[in-house]
Amino acid sequence: MVHSDTYRCGPIEMRVATPTEALREQVGYNFNLYNVPWPETEISIRLDVTESNAPCTMLSGNYLTAQRTHVDVTGTGLAATSPSGARAVFSRKDCRWTLTVPGGPLDIWPITDMEHLLSLVVSTAWRQAGWVPVHAGAVTNGKACAILCATSGGGKTTLTAAMIRRNWKTLGDDKLLLRQRADGIMEIKALVHAFNLYPHARKWFPEVGDLEPLPRYSVWTEKRKVCIEDIWPGKTALQGSPTHLVSIFQDKTVDGIKLTPLSANDALSTLLRQTVIPTHRHTAQYLVDTIAKTANSLTGIAVRIGTDAYCSPDAMIPLENALS
Repeated sequence: MVHSDTYRCGPIEMRVATPTEALREQVGYNFNLYNVPWPETEISIRLDVTESNAPCTMLSGNYLTAQRTHVDVTGTGLAATSPSGARAVFSRKDCRWTLTVPGGPLDIWPITDMEHLLSLVVSTAWRQAGWVPVHAGAVTNGKACAILCATSGGGKTTLTAAMIRRNWKTLGDDKLLLRQRADGIMEIKALVHAFNLYPHARKWFPEVGDLEPLPRYSVWTEKRKVCIEDIWPGKTALQGSPTHLVSIFQDKTVDGIKLTPLSANDALSTLLRQTVIPTHRHTAQYLVDTIAKTANSLTGIAVRIGTDAYCSPDAMIPLENALS
């Protein structure tokens, strides 16, 4: 029995066919993460999931090499491979992906590679629609809007929670879409209104409650996924026009937080690190141009955060003042 489902991933409609309930659940888990409703569909993509144990040779990665995924440009679109044997092919003409996974029980590596390939599917669609996917957080107070940047696990979520406690709203903590509007204004929009929180965050934010009983976000982390509105009602935002870039550093030598200006070059390099730039020249050009225009319009701030900075809600006042 083939299962047919439709998902909304921001401005993208994904029409998916899966052959088994297990694969259906895996696809749904990945695409249902994008829980922010968008009013319009800008592009529709078909995804057919199949099973095969045929040998799979890793491609060269002439379009993109990311983690365990190698992506090549083909005459008709894209092709991607991964070490577990999971692979995907995109037909540009039909706006159709075919995702093939090894048959049999799904273990950790096929699931991991399938997640990476599904991320490729949706991020490629976002780029087709003119958006730049950005691995960053964002907060806004209605006037100022700051993009929060850090390495993975570097503190975006915790700083976002601290700013919510100061009555700011958030677009999310790690998945945003960025583009330049027709009037030249840069805009960012939300995709996910959920946080991935470590259970120990409760010592700074008691309102999150006991997260230990919740399932882990993934096998690779202790973080739990929680809905922002369940903890902080009314503290989510759908979009903003960025005014600041905040680069986050954890620094045990700092008492509280320390702010220093970020140069224009540093702001640009920071924002570039928060997105994936394929080596394909035409695709890369648009992404880099959008990132450069955005960085050039922002005031950059480097924030060094001490170990116990979040113990006091007032610790964020200097940053709040700098953003306002």
